[in-house]
Amino acid sequence: MLITSNAKTQLEDTLAKMAEAAELDKTRWSRLNTAYEAISKWLSDDPEFFGGVEIEIYPQGSVSIGTTTKPYGKTEFDLDVVIHIKLLSSNYDPKTIFNEVVRRLNENETYRKICEPKSRCVRLNYQGDFHLDVVPGCMVIIYNHELIDITDQKNEIWLRSSPKGYQKWFLDIANRVELTLLEMTFSAHKVEIEEYAKKKPLQRAVQLIKMRRNIYFDQNPENAPTSIILTTLAAQFYEGQSSISETFEGIISKLKNHIETLFPNRPFELPNPVNPSENLADIWVDKPELYKHFISFINNLHNEWQDLKKAHGIEEEAILMKGMFGNDPYIKAMEARAETVNQKRGNGLGILATGVMVDRAVEKSLPVMPNTFYGD
Repeated sequence: MLITSNAKTQLEDTLAKMAEAAELDKTRWSRLNTAYEAISKWLSDDPEFFGGVEIEIYPQGSVSIGTTTKPYGKTEFDLDVVIHIKLLSSNYDPKTIFNEVVRRLNENETYRKICEPKSRCVRLNYQGDFHLDVVPGCMVIIYNHELIDITDQKNEIWLRSSPKGYQKWFLDIANRVELTLLEMTFSAHKVEIEEYAKKKPLQRAVQLIKMRRNIYFDQNPENAPTSIILTTLAAQFYEGQSSISETFEGIISKLKNHIETLFPNRPFELPNPVNPSENLADIWVDKPELYKHFISFINNLHNEWQDLKKAHGIEEEAILMKGMFGNDPYIKAMEARAETVNQKRGNGLGILATGVMVDRAVEKSLPVMPNTFYGD
């Protein structure tokens, strides 16, 4: 972690560490991989329906784009994986595919105890770790590995989707910035770039927006805007800034202006960037009151950020940041800072005039690798 007297850089570092504190850690990421590999094998070993059928299983949503955020006040993450069954959807009805997945999972004693069928997924509740929403789907076109029809067994229809396409769309935008402000700061002072500093500003901004969303709607979660709405809007309004703070402010300010100028009284449509016929904000059509809650949230987020920018001193800044993003993430960020100070001083490292701790023996920083990670 950076220790610097530069207020902007120190804020940047704190925001990054707070977001990191709320994301899927490496241990749970490993357990997630183990979990969905086991699911894939269990389905593939089915002697009845799935035996001999190619099945690909992969994460979608926040896991796939590196924006996971732990729900406020809870220990379990809400995660999604896709079961991409290489059968043509045109040859099957969605209810059959869905029921076969449920049937096979229930044949396993472990899965049967944690299995909870939903409308479009089967939820597996891994106590203390995560809720894994398993989304079954089939091929739309042979040899097209991105497009998928997912099951909606409640309405008995196929829903067109492209999780891999959305992942690529989002990460292409996030990676428009080659070096983040934190990477440049580490590199400029010949300090090894830590992993948390490599995640792109858009990814961190989305995490922070969702963290604030979770707290703001803690008492009324049914009124909260969905993560796909917030993530898509953030990517659309991102302008390639290299810092988290500038990215965050740019997104919120442009979104607030977009609402006030064009849609102050009625919801706007939000076409899926990889499937334009799908309106990601269709829930606002059915429940317009949710759009009003969304506007209130964005206005509140904008005002709180302006207050944070005007904060005088560490104490006031701490109060505001804990209020916006949560007490635990802030404490973990400060604990990381304290640990860094103790370690660096214990190792006899020097502090530059800028306040950054450095190892004088290090003559050059490590090369920065392109960001392609989807989880940590």
